[in-house]
Amino acid sequence: MKGRGARRGRGGIIEAPPERTDLEESTAPPAKRCRYPSSSVRTPASWAVVLWSGLKLVAGLALVVTVSLAVAWGVHQYASTTPRFSVVIIDVVGNRRLSDSEVLRRAGVAEGMNLFVLDTEATEQALLAVPWIEEVKVTRELPRTLRIELVEREAAAVAVVGSRSWLVTPEGVPFKELAAGDPYDLPLLTGVTLEDLLQDREGAVGRLKTGIDVLRQYGRTAPGRVHVAQEVNLGEDGGVVLTVGKQGMTFHLGRGQVRRKLLMAERIIAQLGRRGRMPGILFLDNEAHPERVVARMR
Repeated sequence: MKGRGARRGRGGIIEAPPERTDLEESTAPPAKRCRYPSSSVRTPASWAVVLWSGLKLVAGLALVVTVSLAVAWGVHQYASTTPRFSVVIIDVVGNRRLSDSEVLRRAGVAEGMNLFVLDTEATEQALLAVPWIEEVKVTRELPRTLRIELVEREAAAVAVVGSRSWLVTPEGVPFKELAAGDPYDLPLLTGVTLEDLLQDREGAVGRLKTGIDVLRQYGRTAPGRVHVAQEVNLGEDGGVVLTVGKQGMTFHLGRGQVRRKLLMAERIIAQLGRRGRMPGILFLDNEAHPERVVARMR
């Protein structure tokens, strides 16, 4: 009897491959398994721990802030009430026009005030409201000194504007209306109107500064040491007329080249002085022939 695995074919017998049974072990390598990290899931207990830690941190920070504020408040209370920081010395520096007592009155400060209660910024603003004061710095010097440093304005002339007179700085800026106690022996600047200042302040201030420059240049000449400048008239066209001396000698300077024209006038006055004569008017404003000077005698 033929075996069950044999098959009959034409011209011979073909053996079929042996069948695999379940009892045979597989020789194939085992399949690899991919392992993925499992997502961590917080339990209610772990959330409680995190929350408690956060609450402790916040409470700690709040405690630190509260203690710091309490300490700062206590230090401030002590510094602002203790006699140790009462003002004993008030050092005023830079004042020439204003007296020390006037500065203190305008500043609103006095000996005995507490250095830390005193508002230095408010004190500075109060002093800057004084027209004579251009700059101010107030500082504390512990334990008992208050220092006030001032820069006062300088009055170079008096500008007559309409019916009012104003003190003018060397830069030509009107800063204070003339009042009792102010310097009265300053030269006058005329020709600039109130309308000029309101409509074109920059241009008006420029004209006033031109007048100041004329006074400065004249003061450097020989006649300037003898005949005191009285007035500078500033024309709208830029022309300048300078009047000097008690008898009112007048220089018609015209526009520009002030220094050269004043030196020409100096020579003419010296020449006439050697002859015992003095001009009443010198015309130095000939723009076509600037080298020419016309003198009108008294």
